Amino acid sequence: MKRTLSTIAIILLVAHVAAAQMEPPKDGATLDAVVAVVGKYPIFKSSIDAQAQLFILQRGVTNVNADTMMVLRKQVLESEINQKLLLAKADEDSVTVTEQEVDNQLNDLVKGYITRFGSEAEVERQFGHTIAELKASPDLRERTRENLIVQQERYKVLPPATSISRQDVERFYQIYKDSLPTVSAEVELATIVKLVKPLPDQKERSRAFAKALVDSLRNGADFALLAKRYSQDLTASSGGDLGVFYPRGTFLPAFEEAAFKLKPGEISDVVETTQGFHIIKLIERRGEEVHVAQILIKPTINAMDEAAVRDSLLALRDSAIHGADFATLAQNHSDDAETRSFGGVLGRIRMEDLAPEQQAVIDSLKEGDISDPVHIAYSADRVGFQIVKLIRRIPAHPVSLDQDYRELEAAALQWKQSQDLTRWLAHARSTVYVDVRDLSSYY
Repeated sequence: MKRTLSTIAIILLVAHVAAAQMEPPKDGATLDAVVAVVGKYPIFKSSIDAQAQLFILQRGVTNVNADTMMVLRKQVLESEINQKLLLAKADEDSVTVTEQEVDNQLNDLVKGYITRFGSEAEVERQFGHTIAELKASPDLRERTRENLIVQQERYKVLPPATSISRQDVERFYQIYKDSLPTVSAEVELATIVKLVKPLPDQKERSRAFAKALVDSLRNGADFALLAKRYSQDLTASSGGDLGVFYPRGTFLPAFEEAAFKLKPGEISDVVETTQGFHIIKLIERRGEEVHVAQILIKPTINAMDEAAVRDSLLALRDSAIHGADFATLAQNHSDDAETRSFGGVLGRIRMEDLAPEQQAVIDSLKEGDISDPVHIAYSADRVGFQIVKLIRRIPAHPVSLDQDYRELEAAALQWKQSQDLTRWLAHARSTVYVDVRDLSSYY
């Protein structure tokens, strides 16, 4: 089970960009070696090397010894064989993807690496290519296309299961109970969250200021200069430039509607979203993708706003203490959309996963108690308060079918899916031509 999951994980994490790091051999250099063939698809040594190196890079590992490196290469090779088996079967099933789907996947890939490495410049440094070169690479486009086709084929032959029988859960438990880790101490919590929002007059002042900036831009002011001076977005230092092309469906609806109506060089009126007030400049449009810059003005929050929210939560806490149903209060008043419909229930949380200040709050409560309002910060510009109800404490204990059934059910479902995939791959391997060389002979 562990082997199958780890090899599939390697495919998903590193296969996308390995092809982009491959370069044609220079004059006099040794030609690339084919280490395996699956159907009509060769697997090259350079691809195995690139994916293994990227796997190490992403985890910040250094000084990998030769034996460990060979194990990793063999895992990568095994995942490549599985990838090509799925691809060969997709050919039989005539699975295809559109160019737009490939473009969208490439955009998501690039944005993911920008998030992971912190900036476009760092992505370019890590891979030795500009963002434009990465996205335009024929090898990377083809690899991305392959991955999309493989995903479709896998979902076709093994649709994701959403449930599993108790019999299968019990079977999984009997097989692995001696190796399952001890369950850490947990708590079951419920919460009511109230976000701090600017008072109406502050919002109107921010809107008026954004309109004044639009007037200045219409009269010839430099967009980049005003963005650097006034924008409250992270892109302010780059003159508001968002940096890359983004497809439809990326932005908030009002922002996107305004952006796609603009002509190159044109500036929007003030656009209001949940983030604040935007002024958008279209730099370039390419089909259903736009490259834009923005100035973002956010209504600021002050101490009076925070005090008002804290007082509202104190009133809700007082109501719950005097008999009001906490779940009903959460459904009617909480600003946390993810938990509101469940009566504020957060479920079971390991104590070790809580921040020290959160642990201190929970440690002070008895089962059934409700905390005073606690300050929370989702981001630099999105803060609020919450009250927390301690439903029950769950001491550390060995895994139990009765006490931990939900967690065992999720693990068993993943295990069953991996078993199904392993059987499918084994059958596919018996029907598709596969020739694998001894990988160690190449090193």
